[in-house]
Amino acid sequence: MKKLDGKGLALDAAALGILFLLTCLPGPSAKGVLDGLKSCVFQVIPALFPFFVVTGLILESPLAEWLGLALYPVTRLGLGIRQRRAATVLLLCWLGGFAVAASAISRAYRQGALERRQAMLLLVCGVGSSPAFVVNTVGLLMLGSAPLGVCLLGAMLVANMCTALAFRLMLALRLEKASPAPSGTNAPAAGEAAGLVGSIQNAVHSMLIVCGFVVFFRFLCEAAAQALSLDAAGFYVLCAGLEVTSGCAAGAALPGYAALPGYAALACCAALSVQSLSVFLQVRALLCPELPLWPLAAARPLHLALSLCFFRLFLHWLPGAADVISTLAPRVICRTRTAPDAALVLFAFCCLVLFRLERSARRMQQGVKQQSRRV
Repeated sequence: MKKLDGKGLALDAAALGILFLLTCLPGPSAKGVLDGLKSCVFQVIPALFPFFVVTGLILESPLAEWLGLALYPVTRLGLGIRQRRAATVLLLCWLGGFAVAASAISRAYRQGALERRQAMLLLVCGVGSSPAFVVNTVGLLMLGSAPLGVCLLGAMLVANMCTALAFRLMLALRLEKASPAPSGTNAPAAGEAAGLVGSIQNAVHSMLIVCGFVVFFRFLCEAAAQALSLDAAGFYVLCAGLEVTSGCAAGAALPGYAALPGYAALACCAALSVQSLSVFLQVRALLCPELPLWPLAAARPLHLALSLCFFRLFLHWLPGAADVISTLAPRVICRTRTAPDAALVLFAFCCLVLFRLERSARRMQQGVKQQSRRV
């Protein structure tokens, strides 16, 4: 007789629960799916797809050696990574968010630019929400203050670095030093197309994964909240645990308390630090199988404590920001398309395309000259 597996039973119970929500709450389920699709069309795809394409092109071009030189002290002194390419990977992680971070780290690891231990450190230091989402969506739209969003972003990045430093010490005690990375750092992985074609293929595949998780967890948040009839605090805990955007929206709608100024902003800070189950599963889906996810999960409790402390510290440097408490409705619909960020990424994308076209044209001219000489 086959023994009962605890993991299998948990998955079966989750599947039955989701089936129950679909059957008994078709209206909220459909609304959650539609909200997820709208979020993909108006926010996720315009913001992330160019980043995915540009990330692939940059990591295969000479730009990868010097684009992130401003962050080289962080990777060299803080994380102990000598390769300059790691600084560029960290820059792409911080600019693009958690999905781009998982894709960039996996790509650099498969190319041989990073060792396993170094990739784990970059995973802890680089995974987080993008500046466009933190400043524009959470700070400006949800909390009504762009400077407050800047404080949130600063707290997240400083907490990332401090958590990575602590995790580096833990890895030094737990793991032996890995072997050096191969010398071919700009070669594509086996079986993958190179150049613009390969970058677009990888970007399309990554976007399908991200959008699938966004739609599913938006449906799950909406249906579960309707089934459980939660209050504002319970709804925030549910959303923050399942999906980071819904968690920030629910946190921004929380009522303030006199004993704790900026309660809604602190709730958003906690949701951004925890990142939610949806983010962890997206990172796992985009991360190569050779890299484990447990470093990111193990670092989140420390990251949560540090981010809240740094956020309260930064609020003292920003007069009046602590008193900002959102008065938006509980259902926040964000309609930003992050045009400046998308324009910057598209500009970099066009520069890379022109660079590759010019190099191809030079090769063609050299080939024509050689043929004419032979004739």
